[in-house]
Amino acid sequence: MTMFEELFALACSATLTMTVSADEKSGRLTVNVIPRPRQDAGEPGLTQPLSLTATPQEFDAGFIEALRGYREVRHSLAQQAEATKEVIEAAKAASVKKASDATVKAGASKSAPAKLATAPAVSASGSVADGEEEGDASPAAGATPAAAATAGGDSFDLFG
Repeated sequence: MTMFEELFALACSATLTMTVSADEKSGRLTVNVIPRPRQDAGEPGLTQPLSLTATPQEFDAGFIEALRGYREVRHSLAQQAEATKEVIEAAKAASVKKASDATVKAGASKSAPAKLATAPAVSASGSVADGEEEGDASPAAGATPAAAATAGGDSFDLFG
């Protein structure tokens, strides 16, 4: 590619500002190529200028390769920035989904009745139902038949 073809390829992704200064005593030029990205403006690596100092003959021999290398590295940085952006967006979406799921679960658990410690069902006659032993270690195991009976003498089931 020619110098202007390389500049064109670079300018397709950024507006370029170029400065050229000469030092008469040393016979050297300094060329600065400063990109202003059209997108991903927040990525500092994409705004890093290319600053080269060399003799005019060295620029003739190697400026095109220097531009090509800069453009390729800059393109690679843009790809990395885009990949990072996609990863961050995916992580944000996953986080929102987790929060939404947690909110739904929390709302569902508030509307469901709280589970109480179940005591063996005791009939009005005082016998223990469901094969539970009266000496069981559960907190309600020693409950009296009166505790399980209503005021009218009928037994009731808390979860029935």
